[in-house]
Amino acid sequence: LDLARLQEVDTRIATLAADVAAAESLVRRDPDLERARGAAAAAERERHSREKDAAAGEAEVNSLQARITTLDRRLYGGSVHNPQDLLEIQREVEVLRSRRSDAEDRALAQLGEAEEAAAVERAGLENLRDAEARRATQVAPLQERLDRLRADLVEAQGDRERIAASVEPRALELYRRVAQHRTPAVVGIAGDSCGGCHLPLSNQERSAVRAGAAITQCSNCDRILVP
Repeated sequence: LDLARLQEVDTRIATLAADVAAAESLVRRDPDLERARGAAAAAERERHSREKDAAAGEAEVNSLQARITTLDRRLYGGSVHNPQDLLEIQREVEVLRSRRSDAEDRALAQLGEAEEAAAVERAGLENLRDAEARRATQVAPLQERLDRLRADLVEAQGDRERIAASVEPRALELYRRVAQHRTPAVVGIAGDSCGGCHLPLSNQERSAVRAGAAITQCSNCDRILVP
């Protein structure tokens, strides 16, 4: 019975330790909040990139327009008299105007993309604010649960020390050895079978377990058997 109680408290300790680790993780970090932060940061980078592209597109349009203006002044300002030179300037102006038209189309599209990226960023920031507000309401309850779990774990560990102290040393060493390889180390009988490996037990094994005069182990999995 002492070994069964020891197994029970060890199982509880293992469960509590896992719960404490999970609760500590939730207190330290919030996956939803981290995702919201990552999405907001990515949206901000995308907006900067699109705005940079839009600025470059606008600069290209302005540069082409400046060149066209300069050539128009030469073309109509009277400073160029050679007909061939005038014809070449006129052709260059036509090419530049075509390029400017294409650049304006690109710049307009880039401006639209920048505006869309800004809208996505605003939505991401709003989502982040919501996640931060939700997190603020969750931290205190999470910490309270973690404190309770830690207290329960300390209590269970104290129970284990008291139970282990009541177990005969050779039986305790056997329990430790089996527990290194089998979880749980102590199991009951399920019908006519071992409650651990579920393989049938012999009549002699079942009788020895029920008599309880000595520790009986499953001949199949080595677990300690209790009624």
